[in-house]
Amino acid sequence: MRPLKLVMSAFGPYAGQTVIDFSKLGEQGLYLITGDTGAGKTTIFDAICYALYDRTSGGAREGSDMRSQYASPDVATFVEFTFSYGEQIYSIHRNPRYTRISKRKDKDGNYKET
Repeated sequence: MRPLKLVMSAFGPYAGQTVIDFSKLGEQGLYLITGDTGAGKTTIFDAICYALYDRTSGGAREGSDMRSQYASPDVATFVEFTFSYGEQIYSIHRNPRYTRISKRKDKDGNYKET
């Protein structure tokens, strides 16, 4: 399996949409993910594992726990992972469950959580 692209939206520490284009790294097949503590390295692996297996790496967190606390209420949480296996290209789009603000108002004119 060769990772091609990872898109994370409101996932982990990534409040907006973040795209990692692995295809730009070449075809050598070995990648090094580095950064400071707390930079979001583990979240990249969490996102890939969540897309493939509906669970995060290490099983320490549920998908529903991965909603970014920094994201605006109107930003959707999802992961999209594209990879190749042999000659085939596969793409997986997965949305964890999370509480969001409804786009509809209740009878008092307030938005409610759904």
